[in-house]
Amino acid sequence: MVDQLRQRDRYLNLACLLMVLAIGSYAAYAGLFEPKLFQNSPHWAAEWIAGYVLFVAAYLIAMRSDIERNRRMLIGSLAFQSVTALFLVWLYPSFIVTCLVVVVAWQIAWIASLRTALAAAALQAAALAVMKCTSESSSTFPFLILIVAIGFQVFAISAAQLARSEARAHDELARVNAELRAAQALLSENVRMTERLRISRDLHDILGHSLTILTIHLDVAGRLASDQAAKHVRCARDVAGALLAEVRTVVNRVRVDAVDLRATLLALTEGAVGLDVELSLPEDLWALDPPRADAIVRFVQEVITNTLRHAQAKTLVVSLEQAADGSVCITTRDDGRGGRFVEGHGLSGMRERFGSLGGNLTITSLPGQGFSIRGAIPAAGAFL
Repeated sequence: MVDQLRQRDRYLNLACLLMVLAIGSYAAYAGLFEPKLFQNSPHWAAEWIAGYVLFVAAYLIAMRSDIERNRRMLIGSLAFQSVTALFLVWLYPSFIVTCLVVVVAWQIAWIASLRTALAAAALQAAALAVMKCTSESSSTFPFLILIVAIGFQVFAISAAQLARSEARAHDELARVNAELRAAQALLSENVRMTERLRISRDLHDILGHSLTILTIHLDVAGRLASDQAAKHVRCARDVAGALLAEVRTVVNRVRVDAVDLRATLLALTEGAVGLDVELSLPEDLWALDPPRADAIVRFVQEVITNTLRHAQAKTLVVSLEQAADGSVCITTRDDGRGGRFVEGHGLSGMRERFGSLGGNLTITSLPGQGFSIRGAIPAAGAFL
């Protein structure tokens, strides 16, 4: 689905670029074979070429994949395209050339609200109204061209808004899917831990109880028996006692068995549809007790959700490091827009969760340099 959306955007950009090139070819043909149209403007060719080149350059800048991170540059590029398009229409008043403002209207509608896009289209239409939109001498024809240009702009704006709505729905679907994958991973791990605890209780309550009784009876029998029988009873009693000790060891190990952090994080990151998550884990990852492992998993889940929702990023790098003393440090960094942010309930909850475990959380966000979070948990509770 993500590849389909990107492919569609490339097709739309290519279509707009082909329209711009067609307009340039049309004007070049008119300049070569219809010189009478421009006999009152001796420098028309140089002015047209300069304006056209500047328009194409501004359009190519707006097409750059990383331009959305620099909002000021993008808005400046669109404003420059609009002014240049109107200048070209003024140089060559033609219905074909007015299609340049449609290209600009589409781009504005893609990044701005419907109200802003309609206001920009109205300003462009007003500028077309005060100039001659066509070289035809009829007074009615320019008015018709103006109406058609306005209609095309509204159509382009409607199409862009529909595409934006689809893109938002896709982003929301990706976010919800990531949350569901995270919930599924956590649920699977909780089910595994619950089953292990159930088994440990059964071992303790059934087998442990029976072995305890058996040991007591064998101990009594050993005291009452004599000669060779007493020797065998004491041997059986020793075996039953050793078996009881092993059962208790297994029960304790099952109860404190750590969360499978590697498998849980892999399941969580693989479910982030629409985001390329690079997960870096140490090969000899030590086991963590459930509270700290849960804090790490919740941390990654929240970061993935926020990145999908706010960052406008394509890649998220998640790196987990573990020191020799058992302390853990997890760092996430995306390639999104960065900049100012408001710490919401998710980030506050992460900070509180790490703080309750004796750790801390550090957040760094610079414009155009993405969003970075570093969480640290001390060694208390970590074990081999």
